[in-house]
This record gives sequence, C-alpha cells and structure tokens, in this order.
Amino acid sequence: MTAKESMDALSPRKRFFQSVVYGVIVGFICGFVGAGGGMMMLLVLVVVLGYEIKTAVGTSVFIMTFTALTGALSHFAIGGGITDWSILVMCILSTLLFAMATAKFANKASAKVMNRMLGFGLLALSIVMITVNYII
Repeated sequence: MTAKESMDALSPRKRFFQSVVYGVIVGFICGFVGAGGGMMMLLVLVVVLGYEIKTAVGTSVFIMTFTALTGALSHFAIGGGITDWSILVMCILSTLLFAMATAKFANKASAKVMNRMLGFGLLALSIVMITVNYII
C-alpha cells in the first residue's frame, strides 16, 4: 500500500489532525533552530501525509514564500535595509527565471523522475552542509 492509499483510507478528521500535529512539530523545530521549514514540510507532505510529489512541491514552495516574506519584513522592521540594489535585482530575476524553468520541467516529468530529483537534491544539500560545517 502506498502512502497515498493509506492516507485515503483515513478519515478526513484524522488527516486534519495529523496535518496540524506535523505542522506544529515542523514549525517548532524550524522556529527553534531558525530553519525555513520548506524542505521538512515537503518530506512530511510526501512521506507522512501521502501527497503526490508535484502537489507536495508546489505546497512546499507556497509555504517557503510566506517564510521568506516574514523574514524580509522582520529584517526591515528592525532597521535592516538593502545595501546593494543590483544584488536584489539579480536575485529576483534569477529566482523568476529558474522558477519558470523548473515549473516547465516538473509539469513534464513523471512522479518517478520527480522523486529521484528530490532525493538527489536532498543528498547534494546534505553533502554541501556537511562540507561547509565540518570539513572546511
């Protein structure tokens, strides 16, 4: 039985309860350590709640949008400002460009390819984090 099939067998009330519990757990962890939470929510959505990978990725990106917006507003509220506008423009343009390219790829890719790309991305991210924090 796949995660989606097992989740479909649960009542809507139990699915709602699980969603809230896992959301609170991820929110607590992210708030405590200062992480964004999008990747953790992606794993919870796919593995625990049984979302299809494409739906989970879109939901995770939607969550990260609000996390980034909250962080930016907090930064500006405590007196932070933009020191180099060219970097801001470059970040915005590259984000839009790669978001469009990734969306086109994701819409054409199968769930199997998406799962493998997610696994590869998480593996690459973990290698970079270990390298930066413990080796360099």
